[in-house]
Order: sequence, then C-alpha cells, then structure tokens
Amino acid sequence: MEENVDVLIVGAGPVGLITALQLALFGNVSVRVIEKHAKSMQDSYGRAITLFPRTIEMLDQLRLADALLQSCFACRETVTYNAKGEEVPGRGWSFMNKIYDTTFDFTLVLRQKFQEEIFRNAMAEHGVQVEAPVELTAASVDQSIPPTGHRVSAVLRDCSNETHKTVKCKYLIGCDGGRSSIRRIFNIPFEGSASEDKWVRIDGQIKTDMPKSRSYCSIESPTHGNVLWVALDHGATRIGYAFTDDRANAYPRFDEDAAVKEAIAAVKPFNIEFERVDWWTIYTVGQRIAKDFFVHDCVLLAGDACHTHSSGAAQGMNTGIHDAVNLAWKLSLTLRGLANRNLLKTYQAERLPNVQKLIQYDKDVSRLMTNRLPENWQGDPDADVNMVLGQVFEESGTFNTGLGIFYEIHEDNPLNVEGSFTSSQTLIKAGRRGPDVALLRPGTFEHTRLIRELRSYATFHVLVFASEHKPPIPGAVYENVAGSSTLQCLIDRKYLDFMTIIPRSKVPSPYEFLGHDPLGRVFLEHEDRSAHLQYGVGTQGAIVVLRPDGWIGTMIKLETEATLELERYLLGIFSEIWV
Repeated sequence: MEENVDVLIVGAGPVGLITALQLALFGNVSVRVIEKHAKSMQDSYGRAITLFPRTIEMLDQLRLADALLQSCFACRETVTYNAKGEEVPGRGWSFMNKIYDTTFDFTLVLRQKFQEEIFRNAMAEHGVQVEAPVELTAASVDQSIPPTGHRVSAVLRDCSNETHKTVKCKYLIGCDGGRSSIRRIFNIPFEGSASEDKWVRIDGQIKTDMPKSRSYCSIESPTHGNVLWVALDHGATRIGYAFTDDRANAYPRFDEDAAVKEAIAAVKPFNIEFERVDWWTIYTVGQRIAKDFFVHDCVLLAGDACHTHSSGAAQGMNTGIHDAVNLAWKLSLTLRGLANRNLLKTYQAERLPNVQKLIQYDKDVSRLMTNRLPENWQGDPDADVNMVLGQVFEESGTFNTGLGIFYEIHEDNPLNVEGSFTSSQTLIKAGRRGPDVALLRPGTFEHTRLIRELRSYATFHVLVFASEHKPPIPGAVYENVAGSSTLQCLIDRKYLDFMTIIPRSKVPSPYEFLGHDPLGRVFLEHEDRSAHLQYGVGTQGAIVVLRPDGWIGTMIKLETEATLELERYLLGIFSEIWV
C-alpha cells in the first residue's frame, strides 16, 4: 500500500523535530516524522545539553524559548581551575562571560530529552506526531516525475510488527545522525576522519566541595585532560574527561563504576560523591562533512547526518538547529510554489562554510582538551595547552554564541544583497544577524523586543526605521507600497510583514508623528534610541529587510526609489509567475 506526503523526515532528534515543527507551523505542507527508536529508549540518552544565545533567539521566534526557560539551568557564570584548584581567569569557557547584544546573555542548559519533549508537544499542537519505532529500509528517486511531484519512494519498516509500506514524498530529509541511512542509501560521501581520541561523559546528582559547582567549568587536570563540568537542569551535573589508554588499560571492563571512579579522580583536588548516575557514555571524536547536503533536487541532509564533530565546543545541537531553521522556510516556500526553485540551493551554500569553520575549530579544541597542541600549530612548541585553549575559545567567542555567524553575499544567492544603504555599524549588513532590539508598544509604552514581534510563518520582515527629519517617511514610499501589486500580494498572503519604528519614546499617536498611517505595525524607540543605534541607521532612517530566519537580507535608503529596490530584492526570491 502506498501513501503520499509532501515531506518525509527521518530522525526525531531536535533537528528533525524543529524542521517538522516549522513546516507544520508555516502551513499548507504535509509532513511525517519517523524514528527507529521507541521513545522509551530515547529517554535514557544523555546527549546534548547546551543552547547558545543565537539558537535561543531562533527558538524564541518559534515561540519555544519560554517553555525551555521554565525547565533549564540558565548558566551565567564560568570558572576555570588549575590542577591545584586555583581559579585561573581568562581561560576555558570565559568567553561566556562576555555575551552582549542579546536578551539571552547566558547559555541555556537543558538535557536533550527534556528539550525533545517540548519540541514534540509543540509539533503535536500542529497535528504532527512522531511515528516510532519505524525504520527507513530503502529509498529511490524517479527522475521522470516532475519536480512538483512525489518523486521519492521510501520503504518503511514498522519495527513493532515487522510490516512494510511504501511512502511517496516530494522531499526526503535525513536528520538521522552520524550513521545516516539516507546518506548511505544515496551513496553520499562522508568526508573526514575519526581520531583515536575518546571521551567519557557522565551525568548525575552529586555532592561536592567545589566552590562554584553551579557553573560552566573546566578543570585543568594533568591526567584527564581539560575536564568539563556543567551544572545541568533539575540540580544534576555533567562531568566529561579524556578516555586515554591509561584509563582503558586500568580496568578489565570499563563500566559505570569505572566511569564514576575516574570522574572522582578527574576533578581533583575537589571531592565529589555521586548520589545517582543518570547516564554515561564513551564516544570517539570525529570530524566529518557530507560532500553534498542536497542531492537529486529532492533529498536533503541536516544536523549530524551531514556533519559530525566532538562535543568539545558544545556546538552539535546548535549547529543542527541552525541547519533546520535555514532549511525549513526555504523548503516551505518552494513546496508551495512561491519561491524560485533555486532557492533550496542556498541551503548548502550558506550552511557549508559555517560547518567547515566549525570542523576546523573543533579539531583544535578536541586536541587541546586532551593536553595536545593543534596539528598545524605554528607557535611555541612548549606552549601551555590550557592557555592556548583559552585563546582559541576567546577568538571564536561570537562564533560559539552564534551571534557572529553570517552568510556571504554572492551573486548566485538572491537572499543576501548589498543594498543602497550602508549602516554605520560595520557588522550590520546583508548576511548578518539582525539584532534583537528593545522596543515600546504605542499607547501603553509597554516594553517588548523585536524578535518577540516577528511572526514565524516563513515571512520576510520589512523594518522601516523612520527618520527624525520631516517627513519621517517620504510620502512617495508610503504611496508606492500601497500601490505596488507585488508587495500587496505578498502582504495579503502574509509572506511580507511591515513594521515601522519611530525614533521617539513618548508619542501619543503614530499618525501625528508620521503625518499618515504607519507601514504595518508600529513600535516606539526607548529614550536612548537603541534600535536606531544598533542598526546604525542614524537620524536619516532606513529600510532593513529581515529574512524569515532573522538574518539581514538587504538594507535600503529611505528615499523615493526605496519601493522599487525592495520589489527587485523580493522578485529575486519569490516566483514572478506567482506574484
């Protein structure tokens, strides 16, 4: 028996769940999610724990941040101890103490199983449930079927009763981890290598005399590498250390008791006592990237299925969620026939350079955490590895937090276009993150934030920063927006959202300040004009287009020709036939 669906997602980890949730949220797309492990098995896994600020911002735009914050441990303090138990400033995770330009100026620590519960519940509200235990056993693409048709045939095995069925879909997405069945079925090379390094991770409830135990901590152990100590949700703690040959050879079988014993030794000179062990594992460090993230114009990979690395920099889940957020709105617009078909090609073009940067960075971090200098180290061969690790973390601080991740301007990518306006802030330009600025609601002057006000429906957001001069918005801009059939069509279908930001904090009526109705919803500045300042638009104002994922698409001068420039930008993305 055959069944049809627009999108079949294989793998119900955070990446698969966030991808499915977005597709369901954006609407008019059918989606199914399968997972070969039953949920009862998933519950026992420790796995990822950390979400950095940019990831939280994206999840906030999907209305998930509040639920995550209810259960998480919000970590605002980091500390590094040397082998004597003395605090060493400026090393380890100290870059976390310098998180600026975001409301989420902390790391959100919540074990993956709790995150997945939140994502599954949100997905279920939109009518999508995980099908488990169900395994993908075979798949093929019929190239004779048009791109808008169900070209992929996927054979699914229900592991509970050993029955098989075929599902036909328009797009197949592999979110099925480092041993991806989709990558194997379609012979997608997984390039890179696995090192000989192994690490132990153990979670549990502990007692300790460590002074700052509820923090993100590193301990510079001469025997166990740079030991990871993380305060977890629900009062638990994670400890991670290098699993060297000495550790392995000391035990006939390295079991939970051995993992606990070595954890106690790893954190010396501090003392710990495990009251309960929730989970532990040994894993091998490897850095690999799939040669292609998008094959046959209908098969996609995301998360660990297309890139794997160590947990040394705590980037695994963050990078996967960045993949999911970058991909989902592009796929949604493509499926609904709204976007030019080449839009999906920008997924790999944008994500691959950031993944490559992470892989190289991760290689250095994982070696340093096992008390070795990076492979291509050109500095002092006798350098202190812990000092070097602190420098590597510091130099990559904005990349770690995600706030500095950007997408290049390229002639083949219509999403990031250098517009007529140049911000006075050097890092505010096309392809960069749009800052989450503080705003006030008109009338009540209630405090709000930009991201809180951005609708997550695969919508492009046009921020009109009004000028302090007269007129605040040229009348021709207002009239041309109202008279543009292209813009009005996109607005009516909710694929374009205008927002006017007035550079005053106490305005009784937006109309009185502007001299006409605002473009879209209107918000006021704080007294410090932080929104105008953070976007670097000055007193003359500007138009900033934010992509659905929150990165800046283009910036336009607030002049008579602004509407034409805006139309040109949008027509490079949306299908002219549809518009």
